[in-house]
Amino acid sequence: MKTTLYTASHLQLQIAELETLARQQEENMKDTTRAILHDLKPVNLIKDAFNSTVKAPGFGKNVLRGTLGLAAGFISKKIFVMGSSNVLKKALGTVVELGVAKVVANKADKITSGGIKMLNKAVK
Repeated sequence: MKTTLYTASHLQLQIAELETLARQQEENMKDTTRAILHDLKPVNLIKDAFNSTVKAPGFGKNVLRGTLGLAAGFISKKIFVMGSSNVLKKALGTVVELGVAKVVANKADKITSGGIKMLNKAVK
């Protein structure tokens, strides 16, 4: 068995090094904890979710489809109901609105390309 003798100054130096290492590790843990708490704040969670949704491929296209569908459905309901106070007509208007919105949202590419062609012809 090998026995190593350390001097008091050598031990004090090692203790100082270990204390420095412990302080650095404690600071790293505090920094990590702060970063985690910052990321878990509701505002930051919402912000991150919004940013990842906006940056998702096809987001603009989906927004355009949804907007066209909603607008077409709203207009078709207004035309169908025309200020009627009849409950049945209003209910049917809602069904028409949802149907038109779905059809327009599904066919948004064809509708927009057709609209662009019509605008180009009108401009010429």
